[in-house]
Amino acid sequence: MNNQLLKVGLAVGLGLGLAVPTAAISSDNYPERTVEVINQFGPGGGTDLFIRAIGIPFSQITRQSMVGISVTGGGGVPAYIEFTSRPADGHNMMAVGPEEIINHVLGRIDITQLQGVSRVQWDQGVFYAPEGSQFENIEQVIEYARENPGGLTIAGTGAAGYDETLVGLWGLRSGAELNYIPFNSAAEAFSAVLGGHTDLLFEEYGPARSLVEAGEINPLVVFMEERLPVLPDVPTAEELGFEVNIGRWRGFAMHADDDPDHAEAMYDILAEAAKQDVYKNIEEQNALQFRSVVIGPEEFQEFLEGEIEIYEEVLGALGHL
Repeated sequence: MNNQLLKVGLAVGLGLGLAVPTAAISSDNYPERTVEVINQFGPGGGTDLFIRAIGIPFSQITRQSMVGISVTGGGGVPAYIEFTSRPADGHNMMAVGPEEIINHVLGRIDITQLQGVSRVQWDQGVFYAPEGSQFENIEQVIEYARENPGGLTIAGTGAAGYDETLVGLWGLRSGAELNYIPFNSAAEAFSAVLGGHTDLLFEEYGPARSLVEAGEINPLVVFMEERLPVLPDVPTAEELGFEVNIGRWRGFAMHADDDPDHAEAMYDILAEAAKQDVYKNIEEQNALQFRSVVIGPEEFQEFLEGEIEIYEEVLGALGHL
């Protein structure tokens, strides 16, 4: 996510103090106090800003605050330990994303101790080639990669994470294996492909949008069910016959033994909050509006189970298990 844009959106939202109709969510006036959200990322990071962004309309709806609590380090395990040590009282949640799926698959945490509440954001990834590349479309990449397995390098962020998993899933489904090169940050990955150090780049559309608009990188394939309206000429992997649709997502979970009524009530609040202009504007500033449909506990739980299956398959094939 483009954190700077999100910061701007948050500043605007907080400054306007927009009124949101109060929703009668439950008869016991849940939540009754501040809801704290544990996450593994530092203050000012994408997840922290996401919590703050949805927290603006949340507080206007409920008259209670949503506060992010960052517990960093240890690959996310300390955050999980902190969360699981807290009461299952409906006022403690954990921000979850692909990182929690990966930690579960790698045996670092037990995601069955969590109860899915709602997925709020769901991004879409894209493969890009730098301007002037010999690869003008994804068909050329597929042809070359099939003839030269691992002969093409692709830059992404982090090792054994979401980026590497998607690149690995692409290789498994398409037979066009790419050599994934991890970098510590998106900025480093951008520099690598623009500097000719890697052949391709994997990134979400939002953070790469300025480079696309400047003509410095060309999108080749989109990983979602339908074409992006802003990239109408770029095919999806599904169109090409490859089921590669995983994306970076953010949502919330409670304790597995928390009252399911809390999860349902919280989902209702979050679904209402995500409709408000103050949040929708932030979503659009970060190009998250194309796929982000808020889903509730049952559907989210099914989604999590599907993610676990995919990550187990790919991380196993990549030798991380």
